[in-house]
Amino acid sequence: MDILETIKLSLEGLRSNKLRSFLTMLGIIIGIGSVIGITTIGDALTKSVNKAFDSIANTAVQIYVKPKNADYDGGELTDSDYFSENIINYLEAQKGRTIEDLVYHGASGQGYVKEGRDKEPVSIVSTSEGEKNLFKLKMIAGRFLNDQDVARGKSVAVISDKVLEEIYKVPAPEALGQEVKIDVNGKLLVATIIGVYEYEEMKVMGQSLNGASSSVYIPRTTGDRELLTEPRTSYYDIAMTLKNPDTIEEDAKALVDDLNAKFYKDNPRAEVAHYSAESEISQMNSAMGSIQVAIGAIAAISLLVGGIGVMNILLVSVTERTKEIGIRKALGATRGDIRKQFIIESVIICIIGGFFGIILGTIIGLIGSKLLEFQTLPSLGSIVVAVGFSMLIGIFFGYYPANKAAKLDPIEALRYE
Repeated sequence: MDILETIKLSLEGLRSNKLRSFLTMLGIIIGIGSVIGITTIGDALTKSVNKAFDSIANTAVQIYVKPKNADYDGGELTDSDYFSENIINYLEAQKGRTIEDLVYHGASGQGYVKEGRDKEPVSIVSTSEGEKNLFKLKMIAGRFLNDQDVARGKSVAVISDKVLEEIYKVPAPEALGQEVKIDVNGKLLVATIIGVYEYEEMKVMGQSLNGASSSVYIPRTTGDRELLTEPRTSYYDIAMTLKNPDTIEEDAKALVDDLNAKFYKDNPRAEVAHYSAESEISQMNSAMGSIQVAIGAIAAISLLVGGIGVMNILLVSVTERTKEIGIRKALGATRGDIRKQFIIESVIICIIGGFFGIILGTIIGLIGSKLLEFQTLPSLGSIVVAVGFSMLIGIFFGYYPANKAAKLDPIEALRYE
């Protein structure tokens, strides 16, 4: 019997029991759909996270002060434990060697840009020139803050095109030189606009990272003067970009060790630590990979259950069609013909189930990736694997019932009622 005739017989067998065939496929549909959906959502989440970190320089590192050990019970760390002006000056002296730029923020917070009755929520960031490179800001008009703005504590600001669009409604060049009024907890801060940057919202899992529509950048010294009630004596953390992208972790660790040896050796409470954009991305991707593997294993179990369901239904089918098998054997069908028919029937069930599973998984993936605001389609590789896996399940779980049917004695089969 040729293969086409065998496929035709198998399809007729499936059509004769449509509901049972569908219920048999259901486990395969759910299993394949889960694998495709999870893979697609995982890809969307990975791309979403990587896109968020794309707006940060890949050489970015942040150093911070933390308790020296987990058992520390000496109360909260004090200002004297954090980064003093001496440490800042020491780091400034390292610029041009391992350090490219330093960014240490002054007083910052949430507020509103106001103009008449219009207002737009913003984050006020008191910073310095290095912020532009750290966050890869693209200037549309004017310039970013410079060292002179910081040294003189100038009342100047850099705003986003989003604020410009919502409040001023003029082209970016026309906004330069205008005053921007920022309400910070009831205190009005007035500054001259010197630059407009292109706003790109950083999102992870659909959530804005800064909690406001965009940031307004002012000189670090201006923020401290306008927003602090007492002079600043220390900084909680310092961001920087390093010069060599190939040795980020090594250079950051060497810098931290150097600071601990020079400034924190005799401090029983605190020490310096660091994290980098590179290590954060690596850790997040690793965590998401582990989650995908774990959920994928659960989906694989559902495929296993679906395969067992296929085998059980085929065993029932063999019993119901015992007389038909006897007639076919009496007419000359070989064991191989019978075995082939039932294996093909099993493979067809699994391939059709796999096809609908791919459709289900694509729908799940599209919905999930849309919620993450990063539209992604299933990869060709995952679809090929799904189809291949469906065929393997069909062959593996169809072999036992097919072999049982092939071994039936034709005389006994013809007597079966």
